[in-house]
Amino acid sequence: MSESIYTLRVSRAAAGAYPTISDALAAADQLYPDTEQPVTIHIEPGEYRERVEIHRPYVTLVGETADSVRIVGSLGAKMPSEDGSGVDGTLGTFRTYTVLVDADDVRLENLTIVNDAGDGREVGQAIALYADGDRLVVDACCITGRQDTLFLGPLPPREVKPGGFIGPKQFAPRRVGRQYFRRCRIEGDVDFIFGGARAYFEGCEIRSLNRDMDVNGYVTAASTPEGEPYGFVFHSCSFTAPQDVAPDSVYLGRPWREWAQTVLIDCWLGQHIKREGWWDWAKPAAHERAHYAGASLHGPASDAENWAPWAHELDATATTRYAREQVLSGADGWDPEGGPGDAAETDSLSDNGRTVHIDTYYEDELAFRERLKREGRSAAFKGTTPEDFEAWQIATRVRLFDLLGLSIMDRVSIEARELDRVQIAGGIVRTHAMLQVERDVWMPFYLLEPSHPKLDERGLKRCYICPHGHQGAGAASVAGVTGVPAVDDAVRKFNYDYGLRLARMGYVTVCPDARGWGYRRDWKGQGDDENSYLRGTCLNQARMAEPLGLTVAGLNVWDNMRLIDYLEARGDIAMDDLGCFGFSGGGYMTLYLAALDPRVRKAFVSGYLYGVDDSLLHLNGNCSCNYTPGLWRLLDMGDIASLIAPRPLLVQSCEEDHLNGSRGLKNVDEQLKIVRGAYKLLGRRDALRHEVCPGEHHLGVAHLAEDIEWLDSHVAECAPVHSPSACCE
Repeated sequence: MSESIYTLRVSRAAAGAYPTISDALAAADQLYPDTEQPVTIHIEPGEYRERVEIHRPYVTLVGETADSVRIVGSLGAKMPSEDGSGVDGTLGTFRTYTVLVDADDVRLENLTIVNDAGDGREVGQAIALYADGDRLVVDACCITGRQDTLFLGPLPPREVKPGGFIGPKQFAPRRVGRQYFRRCRIEGDVDFIFGGARAYFEGCEIRSLNRDMDVNGYVTAASTPEGEPYGFVFHSCSFTAPQDVAPDSVYLGRPWREWAQTVLIDCWLGQHIKREGWWDWAKPAAHERAHYAGASLHGPASDAENWAPWAHELDATATTRYAREQVLSGADGWDPEGGPGDAAETDSLSDNGRTVHIDTYYEDELAFRERLKREGRSAAFKGTTPEDFEAWQIATRVRLFDLLGLSIMDRVSIEARELDRVQIAGGIVRTHAMLQVERDVWMPFYLLEPSHPKLDERGLKRCYICPHGHQGAGAASVAGVTGVPAVDDAVRKFNYDYGLRLARMGYVTVCPDARGWGYRRDWKGQGDDENSYLRGTCLNQARMAEPLGLTVAGLNVWDNMRLIDYLEARGDIAMDDLGCFGFSGGGYMTLYLAALDPRVRKAFVSGYLYGVDDSLLHLNGNCSCNYTPGLWRLLDMGDIASLIAPRPLLVQSCEEDHLNGSRGLKNVDEQLKIVRGAYKLLGRRDALRHEVCPGEHHLGVAHLAEDIEWLDSHVAECAPVHSPSACCE
C-alpha cells in the first residue's frame, strides 16, 4: 500500500469533521473516486454507536488510543430481523457485526470494537468484527464481545442449516484472505475467534470471559478450507482469563469444519485452559483431518503432552514453517510489517525483501546466566548453627547497606508537614502529609487513622507501612483515593487499595510515595495523561543515582526507614508490633525494608519473591529499582528474605503471575526453600507462610483477614529489637 495523501477526520464535536465513521467512509467515496488511492480516517476519542462497513480497499481507520475510541454495536443472532428473513425470522450470526471489512488492504489501528449484545445463551452469536478481505492489518486494537466475537472470513462452502449464512457475504466467492493481528486484545467466551481465513496473531492477549459453566468456553473454531496450508497461527500470544474463570474449563479450540487448522507457537497458557487442549465437537473425522499443534508453550496449562491424542506437539524444525513471513507471504510476497514484498536484488536480503536474514545470533543472555550460576550468591549463608546465622545476618546487612548506598545518605531531623485532611467512608481520617527524608528531599505520604483503631495492651495504635506497586499512581491507589477513573481501574485490576483495607480492619496505615512516583515524579514523567499519571520515573532515578554511588532500592529503603523514625517519634504507635505490607513493587520495598530494618516486626510480601535468573535476568522487564549493580553476585531474593527471619513473614504468589517466569511457581519454591532453611535453623518454621492464589499478577484478598491475624499472632513470639543505628551511622 502506498502512503495515503487523502485524510479525513471523525469527531463528535470538532468543526469540519465528520460526526460518524460511516459518514467519513461515504465522503471518501464521493471525494476520492480512485479506489486505488489510500485513504486514512483519523477518529478522535469518543464512543461511536454505529454499524461500520468498509467496502473500499486501501482504507485505514486509526484512533488516538484503543481505550479512547470505541465503536459499539448491540445486535445478537436471536434478535428479530426487520424484514422477517432468516431462520425463524431472526438476524442469524452474520448480520450482527459491529464492523464489517469487505475489502482488501484495510488497516485498523488503535480502536476498540465492541458487540455488547450480551450473553450468547440469551442473545445468540454477536460478532464485533467481521473481516473478509485480503492483506488486512489490525494493530493495537481491542475486539470484545461474548460468543463469536471475531469472524475471519471466508464462510465455509456450505451451510449446515438452510439460511444459516444469511448476511453480506452469503453468496460471495469463498476467497481465503490473509489477516494479521498485532498487539491486540481479543475477548469472548464461545468460539470467539472463528472462520476460514489464513490469520496470524502476534503478541496478542486472547482473553476468555466467564460463563460459570463446567466447560466455560472455546477460544477458536476454525473452518480452514480443505487443502489450505495454514489456518490460525498464534505467535507469542497470552491466553488469559479473569480470576472468576475456573481452572481447566476452556478449550483452545474445536473444529467448525473438520479441516480446521490452529497452531500455537511460543504462547503463554493460563490455568483456565483445559489440559486436553482441544475438543473434536463430536466430529471423529477431525482426528485425521484437523491440525491442532503447538510448540514452546509456557504457563500453567503449557504441557502439550496432556493434549488430546490427535493434537500435536511440534519440534523446533517444524516451527520454522509457521514464521509470519511464510504464513502470510502468498504469491505476492506480502509482509504486513514491510509492505508488498518486491523481489530482492541481492541474495543477502531476507524473504521480506527489507532486511538481511541472520541464521545465528550471538546473544549475551546465555553468558550472563551461566556467569550468574558460577559467581552468584557468593555471600549466601554457609554456616550450620543459629549463632552462625545471626552473625551472617549482621554482616550481610552491613554489606547490603554499603551496596545500596545507604551508608552515604544524608540524615536530617524528623520534620513532617500536613497538606490536607479529609474524613472518608467508615469514619477513617485520611491525612496527606510530607516528611523530610534528606536535605532538600521531601516524601509525600497518606496517613489513614481509623476512628476506632486497634490498640495493644498499653493503648498504643497498631500500624502498617504500605508501600505501593508500580501501576497505580503511587500511594493514591493504596490509600484508596477514589473518583479518579485511572486509579479506580488499577484498584479493581490488582486490589491495590490495601492501605485502605487494613485501615478498615482497624490499623493505622502509612502509604508513602516512592521516589519517582505519584507526587514525586521527575519532570520527564510529569503530566496528567493516564500513562504518566499511573507510572513513574524509576529509570530516571537510576540514571541520576547510580553515578553518585546511590541506588533506587537504597533510596526507597532510606525513605521508609525515615518513615519508621517518624512513627517512633509520634509516641502513639506500638513499635514492637509494626508491620509492612506491599504488593508487586510494594512487595519489593517491603522485602528490602524488612530485611534491612529489624524494627519491622512482621512483613507481608505479595507478588515479589522469585529467583533472579528466571524473573529478573531472563524476563528483564521489571522496573529499574530491581537492578542494583553488584547485588546478584552476592545474594538472590531468598537470601534477602532470610534476613527477615525469625520475624513473621507471609509470602503470597499467584499461580499465573508472569513475573514468576516460564517455570512458574517452581521458580518461587526454589527461593522459598532458602528462606525455609533459615526459619528452620532458628526454630521458627511456623513464622513463615506461603500463600498461593489463583490467577494472574494481583493481590489476593480472599483470606486477607486470616492472613493479618496470622501475622499478628506470631509477632509476640519474637524478641524485640532496636533501631538499626549501627548499620546506618
